[in-house]
Amino acid sequence: MDVPGLTETSESVVQARVVGSESAWNARGSMIFTNVTLEVIRTIHGRSQDRIVVRVPGGTVGDHTLQVEGAPQFPAAGPVVSFIGEWPDGAAKVIGYFQGLSQIVPDGRGNQVLRGGSADGLTLQSFTEQVQQAGRGR
Repeated sequence: MDVPGLTETSESVVQARVVGSESAWNARGSMIFTNVTLEVIRTIHGRSQDRIVVRVPGGTVGDHTLQVEGAPQFPAAGPVVSFIGEWPDGAAKVIGYFQGLSQIVPDGRGNQVLRGGSADGLTLQSFTEQVQQAGRGR
């Protein structure tokens, strides 16, 4: 999916900082999920709370590690942009799996550039403009 497509299927698009994560088994003990806590710096599209806990499939609990192909991989800390939606039970998720998450890194010219996901290579400013333009089309 491209940035406009992800925007159209998301409830919100946020610029955030990863502030924590915790992995646990689901209630049936059949799947590991990681809950990643994001501190929202700015809501680019839609509505968002100041903190979001995003549920991601996979993680490590004790000696057990589950890797889910295509699942988003949040950095341990640092700034990201993410397309946010909901699992059927209402928990937050990343829309488009790995496509819906990009890390924000500085380039040599002082720009904030996105790495990973569908927005890979875009500046934060260009990304914001694309998201806002796509959001107006709703």
